[in-house]
Amino acid sequence: MERYDIVVLGGGAAGLMAAVSAAEAGNGGLRVSVLEGNARVGKKLLATGNGRCNLSNRFVAPTHYHGDVSRAAGLLKRFPTEKVIGQFAHLGLLCRELDEGRIYPYSLQAASVLEVLRLHLEQRGVVVQCGTPVTEVRREKGGFCLQCDGKWLQAARVIFATGGLAYPQLGANDSGYRMLRALGHTVTALRPALVQIRTEPRRAKPLKGMRSSAEVTLLVNHRPVQTAKGEVQFTEHGLSGICMFELSRKAGECLERKMGPVELGLDLMPEYTEPQILSMLYRTIERLPDLPGGELLGGLLNRTVGREVLRTALPQTPKAAAHFSKGQLTAVSRMIKCFRFPVLGLLSWDSAQVTAGGVPLGEVDCRTMESKTCRGLYLAGELLNVDGDCGGYNLHWAWSTGMAAGRASAHSLQNGISEG
Repeated sequence: MERYDIVVLGGGAAGLMAAVSAAEAGNGGLRVSVLEGNARVGKKLLATGNGRCNLSNRFVAPTHYHGDVSRAAGLLKRFPTEKVIGQFAHLGLLCRELDEGRIYPYSLQAASVLEVLRLHLEQRGVVVQCGTPVTEVRREKGGFCLQCDGKWLQAARVIFATGGLAYPQLGANDSGYRMLRALGHTVTALRPALVQIRTEPRRAKPLKGMRSSAEVTLLVNHRPVQTAKGEVQFTEHGLSGICMFELSRKAGECLERKMGPVELGLDLMPEYTEPQILSMLYRTIERLPDLPGGELLGGLLNRTVGREVLRTALPQTPKAAAHFSKGQLTAVSRMIKCFRFPVLGLLSWDSAQVTAGGVPLGEVDCRTMESKTCRGLYLAGELLNVDGDCGGYNLHWAWSTGMAAGRASAHSLQNGISEG
């Protein structure tokens, strides 16, 4: 039976960083292996940031995370952006900072990130076994037994970095959660996050393919609960874009808790007040009284979006600009400031970037990422009950927890700490 000192389950961002960190901390004296169910490691990593890999953010702070944030704060403080960038510099990867504090590899290629991690695994003698899904992990005296690919392996320490449910087309599944439950852990409710928001098809289809800048407010029972700003992308099923991704977690939570009607209110001209917009419309009518009514907003908004605003605001659009009444112009101005869409749900796991929910951090020692219920077991990455905003925050969490788990698992063996 093959035996290793440390086995890492999962060859994604957290798992690869955990393996690199464990091997480095072990200084060549530990046998480390990565077990990956896919045919190759890093498949999801290669897809991040549209293939550019937004690997961290200058503004990492608890305010950009959700879930067990108070427990995660200490680890985020120990692993600030500079430490993650420094780790990659140590591995030979040069990074650059772009808009909104986003950190990328200088090459702007996710493949560069994966390559430096793979090279260090090779140099440190880490055994990477792909096409090797683990189906069972058993606790035994002195460590663990792992069943995979029709055989059993032994390990003194195991690091779970199996990821969440997002992107099942890239190999994501619930195996990690199932095995952790069998080892005594609990798992909170799981839902897609950083995902498109579904609305009524009749509202979505006329706008399919359009884009508009907006300040978007999530409304529950007609009351604002969260706001985001950015480019809204209208799709066949609803609304997309980074601002929508940032609202999706809360929207899903409100729907699940049945808190009342959930809507999205789009302010399509956030720099202007409703009276200012009304004045602009009057000026347009003065200059172009014979302008077709459906084109009234052509100088203010995306043409298709403007027509849909008019259609939604008014039962019947006047044929010419000069025929708009004061009440109609007021209704149009109000609609521009709050173009509402009912929220019916979220798109599926296939479209989600990350998983909200997971193993509670209260079941883990956040200094080492070691399980409190099963000594010698460590957890890292997305399977924990922490998820971040768009902008590199989720990968930062993966690197940070991977480094913490990898180093701590190696040090526990070097220091002769028993599992108890």
